[in-house]
Parts: sequence; structure tokens; C-alpha cells
Amino acid sequence: MSSLSLSEKEAIILENDSDPRRILNMLIAIQYASEEGFIDEETAKLVADRLHLSEARVYEILSFYAILKTEPQAKYVLKICNSTPCLFTGGEMLSEVLEMILEVPADQPTPDGLFMYHSIPCIGACDQGPVIKIKDTVFGELTEAKVYQLIDDLKCGCYQEL
Repeated sequence: MSSLSLSEKEAIILENDSDPRRILNMLIAIQYASEEGFIDEETAKLVADRLHLSEARVYEILSFYAILKTEPQAKYVLKICNSTPCLFTGGEMLSEVLEMILEVPADQPTPDGLFMYHSIPCIGACDQGPVIKIKDTVFGELTEAKVYQLIDDLKCGCYQEL
């Protein structure tokens, strides 16, 4: 994964037929494909221009959806489901274990910029709770030991697709 070039960003827009109704898909695809993990001002302007939308409209969308970020993110952003089923199956334990392992509170990147974690609403994997989602990948039925293993695996580069 690396920074996206202008042509790569334009290719994502064209893959979505430059259709303003698909702007969310485009912004997510651009964000996930970029090493920085966020939509910068230049990209927001590009999307607005190519879709014939105002920059205000693009920023309105960027600020509405929690999945979209306008600030640099850690390489691995671990999203903890905080829905009721996940809370009953150990969701709070995940936050406590991550804070202990990573030595940072929620919503704060680790000093090396590798990890960050925060809670999000239901991700639709209630049957696997408690879960952590990283990009499109869901890690379910987590225990404290599995969280330690997940962090070790991520540090070792075992999940190149993330």
C-alpha cells in the first residue's frame, strides 16, 4: 500500500462512473487504498471537481460518515463494535486489553503510528462477538489471548492486505 497518485485516484472515480450517487464508495476506496488512510484536502477537491459537486458537499459527506477520516490515521485502525450483543460478549474487554497492549487510550495513535483503536456502532457481525474490524476484515470471537496474537501478527506483517 502506498500513497495514491492522481491517476490512481481518478481511476477509482472512473470505476464508479463518476456518479455523484456513488461518492461514498469512491471516498472509501480512495481512503482504504492510500497509505495515509484519510482523505486530504487535495483529494476532496479532486472528487468535487470530477463529480461536479461543491467542495462543501464533499466535506459534508466526509464529516457525516464516521468511517471517513480527514486526518492522518495509524496504519492499523482497530474498530471495536460497541453494539449491545458485542458488549455482552466482551466488547469492553477488547478496549481494556488494547489499552494495556498499546499503552494508549482510544482514539490516539501509538507513538510509532502503527495502531489506533476506537469504538463504532454495530458492524453486523453480532454472531461473532466480540469483534474488531480492520478495514473490511472482521476478527471475531476474540479473547484476550487472541487480541495479543492479533497485535503480534499485525506487527509481523501477517496481514499484508490490511
